[in-house]
Amino acid sequence: MNAHIDIDQGRLRVTLHGLDIVWTTRRRMIVPLAHVVGARLDPYIHRHGPWLGAGRTDALLGYAVAAGPMVVHGRHEFWDVHHPERAIVIDLVDDAYDRLVIEVDDPDAVVAEVNAAVATIEAAA
Repeated sequence: MNAHIDIDQGRLRVTLHGLDIVWTTRRRMIVPLAHVVGARLDPYIHRHGPWLGAGRTDALLGYAVAAGPMVVHGRHEFWDVHHPERAIVIDLVDDAYDRLVIEVDDPDAVVAEVNAAVATIEAAA
């Protein structure tokens, strides 16, 4: 089951499910919307993710999982991805992570929802 992202009371909440909780050692992450720069689709995420290093589980499970906090190309990132084609990138500022890379059921809808919430926060400032 993919992660669920929702926005409430000025916070972005990522809720993880199943074995992803074990692999990432987290059930949920909460980020203030003020720390969210925006969300986007990255069609090349499969090329520059941690697929060839830490987080690779395909030999054991028959598929690759990138899960948990890691440093990728010098950036502090949090990943929860099984299928890169359904992953979104949430860029952050002034947070423990530079970005979150999260697999969701409907990437287009989640990107639009996150960006709309960020725009609302920026308009209010």
